[in-house]
Amino acid sequence: MKLPAVLVLGALLVCGIVPSLDAQPTPAYVAFGDSIEFGVGDDILADGFGYVDPFGAFLSSVLGQAVAVQNLGEPFARAGEIRRTQLPAGLAALTGHVPVVVSWGGGGNDLGAVATGPQAAACRRSQSCLGRFNGLLNEVEQMIDRTISAVRAAVGAEGRILMRTQYNALLRTGCATPEQAALGNATLEGASGTVLDRGLNDRIRSVAERYGATVIELFPPFAVNADLLIAADCIHPSGVGYQAVLALSEVAYFAGP
Repeated sequence: MKLPAVLVLGALLVCGIVPSLDAQPTPAYVAFGDSIEFGVGDDILADGFGYVDPFGAFLSSVLGQAVAVQNLGEPFARAGEIRRTQLPAGLAALTGHVPVVVSWGGGGNDLGAVATGPQAAACRRSQSCLGRFNGLLNEVEQMIDRTISAVRAAVGAEGRILMRTQYNALLRTGCATPEQAALGNATLEGASGTVLDRGLNDRIRSVAERYGATVIELFPPFAVNADLLIAADCIHPSGVGYQAVLALSEVAYFAGP
């Protein structure tokens, strides 16, 4: 005679045997990046610090359940350091979670103090100088490619990957000379007709296309609203700038790959 399932479960509990019940997987969001992911410069804390935690809250609202957030952003981190030190921890944090969302930001620190020296004007007109930037960015692109390749392999076709472009902080009034700001634009968006025809952002967009990632476009809105969105330190977003990064991330999420 077949006993009802309720009686069988009750008997198991009496005997101290607890049947294994598969827990439903929960969503997770991991952010790889530098000081922007960390939140340096945010002076409006009423909406949360930086943009990563508020974006995690946004995902929780969209997905209808709490999202586990892991922010690995580290000030001054370079593309290679993100790959070497943040990637293993981030991939481990995603294990067992469904769905998963990953964001990546970086490359700005690899350029270092680009366009801030007195040689900026000459560099924009020097193929050899622009060639050095091109060589550096080739190496940065390889690091970004290896990072995102590993992320895609780990999260599978259904995992969401968001990659932000870099803004030019030197466009804020008083932060640099026009020549320095123009060189910053060239290293980020390329200089047509020169050896540096593809900047950092062009390379980020190329990697995103290769691996089905969605691009969060920071360069255009920050260029148009530099005085509002860039902090007085001429490096990081202002509090309003972080709100803009959050809004642009939300738009990119809904836009899809």
